[in-house]
Amino acid sequence: MYLLLGQTFALLTALCWAQNSLIYSHLGKQVGSDAVTHIRLWLALPIMFLVNFLFTGELYPRGIPMDAFIYIFISGFFGFFVADLFLFRAFVEIGAREALVVMTTSPIFGILFSRVFLNETLSWIKILAIVIILSGVIWVIIEEQGDDDSGAGHNFRGILYALLGALTQAVGLIFAKRGMLDGVHPVSTNLIRIIAGFLGLFIYSLVRKKVQSDFKSFKSTRLLLLLLFAVVVGPVLGIILSLYALNWAPVGIVTTLIQVSPILLLPVDIFILKKKVSIKAVTGTLLAVGGAAMLFLFKNL
Repeated sequence: MYLLLGQTFALLTALCWAQNSLIYSHLGKQVGSDAVTHIRLWLALPIMFLVNFLFTGELYPRGIPMDAFIYIFISGFFGFFVADLFLFRAFVEIGAREALVVMTTSPIFGILFSRVFLNETLSWIKILAIVIILSGVIWVIIEEQGDDDSGAGHNFRGILYALLGALTQAVGLIFAKRGMLDGVHPVSTNLIRIIAGFLGLFIYSLVRKKVQSDFKSFKSTRLLLLLLFAVVVGPVLGIILSLYALNWAPVGIVTTLIQVSPILLLPVDIFILKKKVSIKAVTGTLLAVGGAAMLFLFKNL
């Protein structure tokens, strides 16, 4: 029973990430990706304080060892600040599904970093999975460039942003993994990461003198409510679902199911957004997601 619930919650998490990417892509085209990235955390932070209180009985996590706090804080800087800046720009440049397909390369960077910094081995199954992921991503890129009339420069920027997002997200996860070795609660970990991302984005906006203009970008109540919905469904509901999924089902199965977001977006692109998606692009998407699934399912090999 719990295994089935865990798998269901993992799929629901993937659905949360899929709808979030669509909303952020739409909002980024309306008000700018940097404004969406920035204001999103103003909304997410108070909600996460409440969620942390519900899960741990404290508004703010206390008693965390300093070294663990530093690792988690650095993780949030990369994950919620740097990576999201790149990813949200990729959503605008090349679209939600295409960006998420490229983001399937994030586990590759994670494995390479683990190899270099944690001295983890790189088995033949992992090498095969990496080749499959890269083949799928390259296939999708080639197909989408062939069908896109917006120009090669537009595509190149979007792909580069998505790759940088995948890279910095992997860096953030490596630091988060190290920080959680001291037994820090996952919800508290996420709160600290969001605080770090919030501070990074706020300072970034101050330097660019965009704090007021970012808020003014959401003077439309409709846009603000749409962003609030995305925040509740993504950083809050999505994370809670993933936590329960990890508690009730094997990590490999859960992380694999969460990776199917690009597949969930295929019918959206075809039937709702009316995009021309070739069979080759669909095959490339399935290859990339399948390769990412191999990395998680056979991570101990």
